Amino acid sequence: MNAMAFRGLFVGVNRYQSPKIRDLSCAARDATALEAMFADTLGGPTVLVTDQEATLSRIETELETLSQCDADDTVVIAFSGHGSEKAV
Repeated sequence: MNAMAFRGLFVGVNRYQSPKIRDLSCAARDATALEAMFADTLGGPTVLVTDQEATLSRIETELETLSQCDADDTVVIAFSGHGSEKAV
């Protein structure tokens, strides 16, 4: 029997490719702070993805990885940035 583990994905986007989307100043910092707090408190593997690394493909890959964790694991997913009206 596996012991319960903590896993986390923390995404923060300050700068967007589209010039029509206003840049933010604290989203990447917020994601970084949350990742540090959870990693320091609960341990376990965490992933921090910010700005240009936060592509749809990368986020989908990280979510797929999280979907493979054990049912008893605690998973935290945090996103800091603009939302979108685009349906996926």
